[in-house]
Amino acid sequence: MNDFDDFTAKLKQTRDELKLQLHLASKDAEDEWEELVKDWDKFIHKTQLDKSAEEVGDAAKELGLRMKTAFDRLRKS
Repeated sequence: MNDFDDFTAKLKQTRDELKLQLHLASKDAEDEWEELVKDWDKFIHKTQLDKSAEEVGDAAKELGLRMKTAFDRLRKS
């Protein structure tokens, strides 16, 4: 093989590795999104129950912080 063939073979390998990593990252992001949706649904259900304003506020704050962290992590990936 000449230098050009070696170079293109390495580029192809790198491309294939990045494609796989992107696929895996997408799957991780999708899984994380599904968890967030479940948490959101739980939150909405809890707020519809007869809860005090303080309990709802604490739950909203906790969920908001978790979602912000997750969204930031998804944005970075």
